Amino acid sequence: MKTLTGVIVIAVSCLGGLVATSASGQTEGLLGEYYRTVNMSNLAFTRIDPQVFFDWETNAPDPRLGVDGFSVSWTGFVMPAEGGEYTFYVTSDDGVRLWLDDAMVVNQWQGQAPTEYSATATLIAGTPIPIQIDYYENSGGAVLKLEWEGPGITREAIPAANLLPGAEIGDRMRFWHQNPENGHYYKMIGPCTWAEGKAQAESMGGYLAVLDNEAESDWLVRMFRPVSDVGFIGANDIATEGVWVWDQTGQNFWNGAADGSPAGGLYADWNSGEPNNSGDDGEDVATVGLSSGGWNDLNVARERYCIVESDAGQINYDGPFPAEDKVELETSYRVFVTVRNPLGTVQYQWYKNNTLIPGATASSLLIQHATYDDAGLYTCLITGETLAPTTTTAAKLTVVEELPALTVPGLAALAALLSLAAALRGRKK
Repeated sequence: MKTLTGVIVIAVSCLGGLVATSASGQTEGLLGEYYRTVNMSNLAFTRIDPQVFFDWETNAPDPRLGVDGFSVSWTGFVMPAEGGEYTFYVTSDDGVRLWLDDAMVVNQWQGQAPTEYSATATLIAGTPIPIQIDYYENSGGAVLKLEWEGPGITREAIPAANLLPGAEIGDRMRFWHQNPENGHYYKMIGPCTWAEGKAQAESMGGYLAVLDNEAESDWLVRMFRPVSDVGFIGANDIATEGVWVWDQTGQNFWNGAADGSPAGGLYADWNSGEPNNSGDDGEDVATVGLSSGGWNDLNVARERYCIVESDAGQINYDGPFPAEDKVELETSYRVFVTVRNPLGTVQYQWYKNNTLIPGATASSLLIQHATYDDAGLYTCLITGETLAPTTTTAAKLTVVEELPALTVPGLAALAALLSLAAALRGRKK
Protein backbone atom coordinates (compact mmCIF):
# COMPACT_ATOMS: atom_id res chain seq x y z
CA MET A 1 0.00 0.00 0.00
CA LYS A 2 1.36 3.42 -0.92
CA THR A 3 1.96 6.13 1.63
CA LEU A 4 -0.80 8.73 1.68
CA THR A 5 0.56 12.07 0.50
CA GLY A 6 -1.00 15.33 -0.68
CA VAL A 7 -4.06 14.66 1.44
CA ILE A 8 -7.27 16.58 0.82
CA VAL A 9 -9.68 16.38 3.76
CA ILE A 10 -13.38 16.27 2.94
CA ALA A 11 -15.92 16.34 5.77
CA VAL A 12 -19.09 14.36 5.21
CA SER A 13 -21.79 13.08 7.51
CA CYS A 14 -21.45 9.43 8.47
CA LEU A 15 -23.41 7.86 11.33
CA GLY A 16 -23.23 10.99 13.42
CA GLY A 17 -19.51 11.67 12.92
CA LEU A 18 -17.13 13.20 10.41
CA VAL A 19 -15.20 11.14 7.89
CA ALA A 20 -11.87 12.24 6.42
CA THR A 21 -11.00 11.01 2.95
CA SER A 22 -7.75 11.25 1.01
CA ALA A 23 -7.33 12.58 -2.51
CA SER A 24 -7.67 8.98 -3.74
CA GLY A 25 -10.97 8.56 -1.91
CA GLN A 26 -9.53 6.36 0.86
CA THR A 27 -11.44 6.74 4.13
CA GLU A 28 -9.16 7.88 6.93
CA GLY A 29 -9.42 7.54 10.69
CA LEU A 30 -10.40 4.68 13.01
CA LEU A 31 -13.76 2.94 13.34
CA GLY A 32 -15.29 3.72 16.73
CA GLU A 33 -18.00 1.54 18.28
CA TYR A 34 -19.75 3.48 21.06
CA TYR A 35 -21.61 1.52 23.74
CA ARG A 36 -24.08 2.58 26.44
CA THR A 37 -22.36 0.46 29.11
CA VAL A 38 -18.82 0.14 30.46
CA ASN A 39 -18.58 -3.48 29.29
CA MET A 40 -19.03 -2.87 25.55
CA SER A 41 -22.61 -4.03 25.30
CA ASN A 42 -25.72 -2.19 24.06
CA LEU A 43 -24.22 -0.52 20.99
CA ALA A 44 -25.39 3.09 20.57
CA PHE A 45 -23.74 3.89 17.22
CA THR A 46 -20.60 3.51 15.11
CA ARG A 47 -18.67 6.23 13.36
CA ILE A 48 -15.30 6.96 11.77
CA ASP A 49 -13.22 9.21 14.03
CA PRO A 50 -10.51 11.02 12.01
CA GLN A 51 -8.42 11.20 15.19
CA VAL A 52 -8.70 9.65 18.63
CA PHE A 53 -7.96 12.72 20.67
CA PHE A 54 -10.83 13.52 23.02
CA ASP A 55 -11.27 15.48 26.24
CA TRP A 56 -15.00 15.30 26.84
CA GLU A 57 -14.59 16.50 30.44
CA THR A 58 -18.05 15.92 31.97
CA ASN A 59 -19.91 16.01 28.66
CA ALA A 60 -21.22 13.13 26.57
CA PRO A 61 -19.34 12.18 23.36
CA ASP A 62 -22.67 12.21 21.55
CA PRO A 63 -26.34 12.89 22.44
CA ARG A 64 -26.98 9.16 22.11
CA LEU A 65 -24.72 8.46 25.11
CA GLY A 66 -24.76 9.52 28.73
CA VAL A 67 -21.97 11.54 30.30
CA ASP A 68 -20.87 8.49 32.32
CA GLY A 69 -21.03 4.73 32.03
CA PHE A 70 -20.05 4.26 28.38
CA SER A 71 -17.28 2.50 26.46
CA VAL A 72 -15.68 2.72 23.02
CA SER A 73 -13.62 0.35 20.88
CA TRP A 74 -11.57 1.85 18.05
CA THR A 75 -10.16 -0.47 15.39
CA GLY A 76 -8.13 0.00 12.25
CA PHE A 77 -4.58 0.46 11.02
CA VAL A 78 -1.79 2.96 11.54
CA MET A 79 0.51 3.66 8.59
CA PRO A 80 3.65 5.83 8.88
CA ALA A 81 5.14 7.87 6.06
CA GLU A 82 8.66 7.10 7.32
CA GLY A 83 10.02 3.93 8.84
CA GLY A 84 11.72 3.70 12.22
CA GLU A 85 10.98 3.52 15.92
CA TYR A 86 7.80 5.22 17.09
CA THR A 87 6.52 5.90 20.59
CA PHE A 88 2.77 5.70 21.09
CA TYR A 89 1.09 7.52 23.97
CA VAL A 90 -2.38 7.00 25.40
CA THR A 91 -3.82 9.27 28.07
CA SER A 92 -6.95 7.89 29.67
CA ASP A 93 -9.61 8.60 32.28
CA ASP A 94 -10.78 5.81 32.99
CA GLY A 95 -9.78 2.35 31.65
CA VAL A 96 -7.74 1.73 28.51
CA ARG A 97 -6.12 -1.11 26.58
CA LEU A 98 -3.95 -0.67 23.48
CA TRP A 99 -2.87 -3.22 20.88
CA LEU A 100 -0.22 -2.60 18.22
CA ASP A 101 0.28 -5.22 15.53
CA ASP A 102 -1.97 -7.58 17.55
CA ALA A 103 0.22 -7.34 20.68
CA MET A 104 -1.29 -5.80 23.82
CA VAL A 105 1.11 -3.05 24.90
CA VAL A 106 -1.09 -1.18 27.41
CA ASN A 107 -3.42 -3.00 29.82
CA GLN A 108 -4.90 -0.55 32.34
CA TRP A 109 -8.57 -1.53 32.56
CA GLN A 110 -9.32 0.38 35.75
CA GLY A 111 -10.81 3.58 37.08
CA GLN A 112 -8.22 6.36 37.15
CA ALA A 113 -7.63 10.08 36.80
CA PRO A 114 -6.08 11.14 33.46
CA THR A 115 -2.96 8.96 33.24
CA GLU A 116 -0.41 8.61 30.45
CA TYR A 117 0.99 5.29 29.19
CA SER A 118 3.44 4.68 26.37
CA ALA A 119 4.81 1.89 24.19
CA THR A 120 7.31 1.71 21.34
CA ALA A 121 7.09 -0.06 18.00
CA THR A 122 9.26 -0.26 14.91
CA LEU A 123 7.22 0.62 11.82
CA ILE A 124 7.90 0.28 8.10
CA ALA A 125 7.19 3.21 5.80
CA GLY A 126 3.86 2.86 4.01
CA THR A 127 3.03 -0.44 5.73
CA PRO A 128 -0.17 -0.47 7.81
CA ILE A 129 -0.20 -2.36 11.13
CA PRO A 130 -3.34 -3.21 13.11
CA ILE A 131 -4.24 -0.96 16.03
CA GLN A 132 -7.04 -1.31 18.57
CA ILE A 133 -7.95 0.86 21.55
CA ASP A 134 -10.55 -0.20 24.11
CA TYR A 135 -11.75 2.49 26.50
CA TYR A 136 -14.39 2.94 29.18
CA GLU A 137 -15.63 5.93 31.16
CA ASN A 138 -17.15 5.19 34.54
CA SER A 139 -17.73 8.57 36.20
CA GLY A 140 -16.31 12.07 36.46
CA GLY A 141 -14.15 13.41 33.64
CA ALA A 142 -13.73 11.53 30.35
CA VAL A 143 -10.43 11.64 28.45
CA LEU A 144 -8.90 9.45 25.75
CA LYS A 145 -5.99 10.74 23.66
CA LEU A 146 -3.85 8.75 21.22
CA GLU A 147 -0.54 10.34 20.18
CA TRP A 148 2.78 9.36 18.65
CA GLU A 149 6.26 10.62 17.93
CA GLY A 150 8.87 9.21 15.61
CA PRO A 151 11.23 9.98 12.72
CA GLY A 152 10.67 13.63 11.81
CA ILE A 153 7.56 13.82 14.02
CA THR A 154 7.36 15.63 17.33
CA ARG A 155 4.68 14.36 19.69
CA GLU A 156 1.22 14.91 18.20
CA ALA A 157 -2.22 13.38 17.86
CA ILE A 158 -1.94 10.74 15.14
CA PRO A 159 -3.24 12.45 11.97
CA ALA A 160 -6.18 11.04 10.04
CA ALA A 161 -3.88 10.63 7.02
CA ASN A 162 -1.99 7.92 8.93
CA LEU A 163 -5.08 5.99 10.07
CA LEU A 164 -7.34 3.54 8.24
CA PRO A 165 -10.61 2.19 9.72
CA GLY A 166 -11.02 -1.47 10.64
CA ALA A 167 -13.96 -3.85 10.94
CA GLU A 168 -16.71 -3.73 13.55
CA ILE A 169 -16.23 -6.13 16.47
CA GLY A 170 -19.77 -5.98 17.87
CA ASP A 171 -21.45 -6.30 21.25
CA ARG A 172 -19.17 -8.22 23.63
CA MET A 173 -22.09 -9.59 25.66
CA ARG A 174 -24.93 -10.20 23.22
CA PHE A 175 -23.12 -11.56 20.18
CA TRP A 176 -21.11 -14.62 19.24
CA HIS A 177 -17.56 -13.80 18.14
CA GLN A 178 -15.45 -15.96 15.83
CA ASN A 179 -11.83 -16.67 16.73
CA PRO A 180 -9.90 -16.49 13.44
CA GLU A 181 -7.24 -18.87 14.77
CA ASN A 182 -9.51 -21.91 15.19
CA GLY A 183 -12.77 -20.83 13.54
CA HIS A 184 -14.79 -21.47 16.71
CA TYR A 185 -17.44 -19.10 18.08
CA TYR A 186 -17.51 -17.71 21.63
CA LYS A 187 -20.04 -15.88 23.76
CA MET A 188 -20.25 -14.60 27.35
CA ILE A 189 -23.28 -15.47 29.49
CA GLY A 190 -24.17 -15.02 33.15
CA PRO A 191 -23.33 -14.34 35.85
CA CYS A 192 -24.38 -17.78 37.08
CA THR A 193 -22.93 -20.90 38.69
CA TRP A 194 -20.70 -23.23 36.70
CA ALA A 195 -23.47 -25.86 36.47
CA GLU A 196 -26.02 -23.30 35.30
CA GLY A 197 -23.56 -22.02 32.71
CA LYS A 198 -22.92 -25.57 31.48
CA ALA A 199 -26.65 -26.21 31.06
CA GLN A 200 -27.23 -22.91 29.28
CA ALA A 201 -24.23 -23.46 27.00
CA GLU A 202 -25.55 -26.86 25.97
CA SER A 203 -29.01 -25.41 25.30
CA MET A 204 -27.32 -22.95 22.91
CA GLY A 205 -25.53 -25.73 21.02
CA GLY A 206 -22.20 -25.07 22.71
CA TYR A 207 -20.17 -25.93 25.79
CA LEU A 208 -18.07 -24.23 28.43
CA ALA A 209 -14.85 -23.20 26.71
CA VAL A 210 -11.93 -25.60 26.22
CA LEU A 211 -8.63 -23.71 26.12
CA ASP A 212 -6.13 -25.56 23.94
CA ASN A 213 -3.26 -23.08 23.75
CA GLU A 214 -1.96 -19.66 24.71
CA ALA A 215 -3.15 -18.07 21.47
CA GLU A 216 -6.75 -19.01 22.26
CA SER A 217 -6.37 -17.66 25.79
CA ASP A 218 -4.92 -14.39 24.50
CA TRP A 219 -7.83 -13.98 22.10
CA LEU A 220 -10.35 -14.47 24.92
CA VAL A 221 -8.55 -11.85 27.01
CA ARG A 222 -8.70 -9.43 24.11
CA MET A 223 -12.35 -10.04 23.34
CA PHE A 224 -14.02 -10.37 26.73
CA ARG A 225 -12.05 -8.38 29.33
CA PRO A 226 -14.51 -5.46 28.99
CA VAL A 227 -17.29 -7.77 30.21
CA SER A 228 -15.62 -9.23 33.29
CA ASP A 229 -12.26 -9.82 34.93
CA VAL A 230 -12.84 -13.61 35.08
CA GLY A 231 -14.99 -16.23 33.37
CA PHE A 232 -15.82 -19.88 33.99
CA ILE A 233 -14.32 -22.38 31.54
CA GLY A 234 -14.98 -26.11 31.17
CA ALA A 235 -12.06 -27.27 33.33
CA ASN A 236 -13.11 -29.21 36.46
CA ASP A 237 -12.14 -31.99 38.86
CA ILE A 238 -15.68 -32.71 40.05
CA ALA A 239 -15.49 -36.48 39.44
CA THR A 240 -12.09 -37.11 41.07
CA GLU A 241 -10.22 -34.59 43.19
CA GLY A 242 -6.99 -33.53 41.51
CA VAL A 243 -7.84 -35.10 38.15
CA TRP A 244 -8.67 -32.09 36.01
CA VAL A 245 -10.63 -32.69 32.81
CA TRP A 246 -12.42 -30.66 30.16
CA ASP A 247 -16.17 -31.00 30.52
CA GLN A 248 -16.85 -31.13 26.78
CA THR A 249 -14.40 -33.91 25.93
CA GLY A 250 -13.64 -35.58 29.26
CA GLN A 251 -9.95 -35.25 28.42
CA ASN A 252 -7.59 -35.20 31.41
CA PHE A 253 -5.15 -32.29 31.08
CA TRP A 254 -3.79 -31.80 34.63
CA ASN A 255 -3.11 -34.02 37.64
CA GLY A 256 -2.57 -32.82 41.18
CA ALA A 257 -2.69 -29.48 42.93
CA ALA A 258 -0.41 -26.47 42.42
CA ASP A 259 2.62 -28.78 42.44
CA GLY A 260 0.99 -31.12 39.91
CA SER A 261 1.80 -31.56 36.24
CA PRO A 262 0.08 -31.43 32.85
CA ALA A 263 -1.24 -34.73 31.53
CA GLY A 264 0.24 -35.74 28.21
CA GLY A 265 1.87 -32.36 27.76
CA LEU A 266 -1.48 -30.63 27.28
CA TYR A 267 -1.92 -26.90 27.78
CA ALA A 268 -2.60 -25.47 31.25
CA ASP A 269 -2.02 -21.99 32.64
CA TRP A 270 -2.67 -22.03 36.38
CA ASN A 271 -1.86 -18.93 38.39
CA SER A 272 0.91 -19.28 40.98
CA GLY A 273 -0.28 -21.48 43.86
CA GLU A 274 -3.25 -22.83 41.88
CA PRO A 275 -5.17 -25.07 41.87
CA ASN A 276 -5.34 -25.21 45.67
CA ASN A 277 -8.82 -26.61 46.47
CA SER A 278 -9.18 -23.91 49.11
CA GLY A 279 -11.95 -23.80 51.73
CA ASP A 280 -14.04 -26.35 53.59
CA ASP A 281 -16.19 -27.08 50.54
CA GLY A 282 -13.27 -27.25 48.11
CA GLU A 283 -12.87 -25.77 44.64
CA ASP A 284 -13.72 -28.05 41.73
CA VAL A 285 -14.20 -25.76 38.72
CA ALA A 286 -11.92 -23.27 36.98
CA THR A 287 -12.01 -19.68 35.84
CA VAL A 288 -9.72 -17.88 33.41
CA GLY A 289 -8.53 -14.41 34.35
CA LEU A 290 -9.38 -12.04 31.53
CA SER A 291 -6.57 -9.63 32.36
CA SER A 292 -3.65 -12.06 32.41
CA GLY A 293 -5.10 -15.32 31.07
CA GLY A 294 -4.14 -17.26 34.21
CA TRP A 295 -6.45 -19.87 35.74
CA ASN A 296 -7.86 -20.27 39.24
CA ASP A 297 -9.99 -22.99 40.83
CA LEU A 298 -13.26 -21.93 42.44
CA ASN A 299 -16.14 -23.41 44.42
CA VAL A 300 -19.02 -24.72 42.32
CA ALA A 301 -21.56 -22.58 44.20
CA ARG A 302 -19.93 -19.29 43.22
CA GLU A 303 -21.37 -17.19 40.40
CA ARG A 304 -19.30 -15.76 37.57
CA TYR A 305 -19.68 -14.97 33.89
CA CYS A 306 -19.20 -18.04 31.69
CA ILE A 307 -17.41 -18.38 28.36
CA VAL A 308 -19.37 -20.53 25.91
CA GLU A 309 -17.63 -22.09 22.91
CA SER A 310 -19.26 -23.54 19.81
CA ASP A 311 -17.64 -25.46 16.96
CA ALA A 312 -20.53 -24.55 14.65
CA GLY A 313 -21.28 -21.08 13.34
CA GLN A 314 -23.79 -19.09 15.37
CA ILE A 315 -26.37 -16.49 14.41
CA ASN A 316 -26.18 -12.96 15.77
CA TYR A 317 -29.40 -10.99 15.73
CA ASP A 318 -30.96 -7.76 16.97
CA GLY A 319 -34.40 -7.81 18.54
CA PRO A 320 -37.12 -8.75 18.87
CA PHE A 321 -38.36 -5.15 18.59
CA PRO A 322 -40.24 -3.96 20.52
CA ALA A 323 -39.18 -6.06 23.50
CA GLU A 324 -42.43 -5.18 25.27
CA ASP A 325 -45.55 -3.54 23.90
CA LYS A 326 -49.11 -2.74 24.95
CA VAL A 327 -51.76 -2.25 22.27
CA GLU A 328 -55.47 -1.53 22.27
CA LEU A 329 -58.01 -4.15 21.31
CA GLU A 330 -58.50 -4.44 17.52
CA THR A 331 -55.38 -2.40 16.72
CA SER A 332 -52.32 -3.76 14.93
CA TYR A 333 -49.15 -5.20 16.47
CA ARG A 334 -45.83 -5.77 14.71
CA VAL A 335 -42.66 -7.38 16.05
CA PHE A 336 -39.46 -8.06 14.10
CA VAL A 337 -35.88 -9.33 14.29
CA THR A 338 -32.81 -8.45 12.23
CA VAL A 339 -30.04 -10.95 11.48
CA ARG A 340 -26.58 -9.39 11.41
CA ASN A 341 -24.33 -10.33 8.48
CA PRO A 342 -26.43 -13.28 7.30
CA LEU A 343 -24.69 -16.06 5.37
CA GLY A 344 -26.85 -17.64 2.68
CA THR A 345 -30.58 -18.11 3.13
CA VAL A 346 -32.03 -17.36 6.55
CA GLN A 347 -35.34 -18.90 7.63
CA TYR A 348 -37.69 -17.66 10.35
CA GLN A 349 -40.45 -19.29 12.38
CA TRP A 350 -42.42 -17.38 15.01
CA TYR A 351 -43.87 -18.92 18.16
CA LYS A 352 -46.39 -17.66 20.72
CA ASN A 353 -45.93 -19.04 24.21
CA ASN A 354 -43.72 -21.78 22.68
CA THR A 355 -46.44 -22.82 20.20
CA LEU A 356 -45.67 -22.60 16.48
CA ILE A 357 -47.65 -19.95 14.58
CA PRO A 358 -48.56 -21.39 11.13
CA GLY A 359 -47.40 -19.22 8.25
CA ALA A 360 -45.36 -16.86 10.44
CA THR A 361 -42.12 -17.38 8.52
CA ALA A 362 -40.83 -13.86 7.85
CA SER A 363 -38.44 -11.69 9.83
CA SER A 364 -41.44 -9.74 11.11
CA LEU A 365 -44.78 -10.80 12.52
CA LEU A 366 -47.89 -8.66 11.98
CA ILE A 367 -51.20 -9.04 13.81
CA GLN A 368 -53.75 -6.82 12.08
CA HIS A 369 -56.51 -6.78 14.71
CA ALA A 370 -55.23 -7.80 18.12
CA THR A 371 -57.52 -9.67 20.50
CA TYR A 372 -57.05 -10.61 24.13
CA ASP A 373 -56.00 -14.08 22.96
CA ASP A 374 -53.03 -12.54 21.15
CA ALA A 375 -51.42 -11.40 24.41
CA GLY A 376 -48.36 -13.43 25.36
CA LEU A 377 -44.67 -14.05 24.69
CA TYR A 378 -43.40 -14.14 21.10
CA THR A 379 -40.11 -15.75 20.04
CA CYS A 380 -38.54 -16.47 16.67
CA LEU A 381 -36.52 -19.53 15.65
CA ILE A 382 -33.84 -18.38 13.20
CA THR A 383 -32.11 -20.95 10.99
CA GLY A 384 -29.20 -20.43 8.59
CA GLU A 385 -27.73 -22.67 5.89
CA THR A 386 -24.43 -23.27 7.69
CA LEU A 387 -25.18 -21.81 11.12
CA ALA A 388 -26.67 -23.39 14.21
CA PRO A 389 -30.35 -22.48 14.73
CA THR A 390 -31.13 -20.06 17.53
CA THR A 391 -34.28 -18.98 19.33
CA THR A 392 -34.56 -15.31 20.19
CA THR A 393 -35.45 -13.85 23.52
CA ALA A 394 -39.16 -13.25 24.04
CA ALA A 395 -41.13 -10.14 23.13
CA LYS A 396 -44.09 -9.49 25.42
CA LEU A 397 -47.45 -8.30 24.12
CA THR A 398 -50.24 -7.00 26.35
CA VAL A 399 -53.69 -6.25 24.90
CA VAL A 400 -55.98 -3.79 26.69
CA GLU A 401 -59.38 -2.35 25.92
CA GLU A 402 -58.08 1.20 25.88
CA LEU A 403 -54.73 2.82 26.55
CA PRO A 404 -54.86 5.50 29.26
CA ALA A 405 -54.60 9.07 28.01
CA LEU A 406 -51.76 11.19 29.34
CA THR A 407 -53.41 14.07 31.22
CA VAL A 408 -52.13 17.65 31.47
CA PRO A 409 -50.91 17.05 35.06
CA GLY A 410 -49.25 13.89 33.81
CA LEU A 411 -47.47 15.79 31.05
CA ALA A 412 -46.32 18.40 33.57
CA ALA A 413 -44.96 15.70 35.87
CA LEU A 414 -43.14 14.05 32.96
CA ALA A 415 -41.60 17.39 31.95
CA ALA A 416 -40.44 17.95 35.52
CA LEU A 417 -38.83 14.51 35.64
CA LEU A 418 -37.03 15.08 32.33
CA SER A 419 -35.78 18.47 33.53
CA LEU A 420 -34.48 16.92 36.75
CA ALA A 421 -32.74 14.13 34.82
CA ALA A 422 -31.05 16.68 32.54
CA ALA A 423 -29.87 18.68 35.55
CA LEU A 424 -28.44 15.57 37.20
CA ARG A 425 -26.59 14.58 34.03
CA GLY A 426 -25.03 18.02 33.79
CA ARG A 427 -23.87 18.08 37.40
CA LYS A 428 -20.14 17.48 37.74
CA LYS A 429 -19.29 14.48 39.86
